Amino acid sequence: MKKNFTVIINGEPKEVEKRDYSFQEIVTLAYGSYDDSQKSYTMVSTLKNDKGEKHSRDYSFGDSIKMKEGMRINVDSTNRS
Repeated sequence: MKKNFTVIINGEPKEVEKRDYSFQEIVTLAYGSYDDSQKSYTMVSTLKNDKGEKHSRDYSFGDSIKMKEGMRINVDSTNRS
């Protein structure tokens, strides 16, 4: 049986079921849908290691994200002009 765990996406706790998520899946968790025709998205994850040090990583379209308990992810969207 898989164990669910919690990550924080845009300040909101989200329970996730698997470890690997696509960029589009994370955007959908953050906003409820993924609209690449009208919007552009950026994503940054932050995770503390065993020593309490924060490590950040930027993601872009096409990336996959390995989720970890307590990971914080900020997803921003901007309208294309």
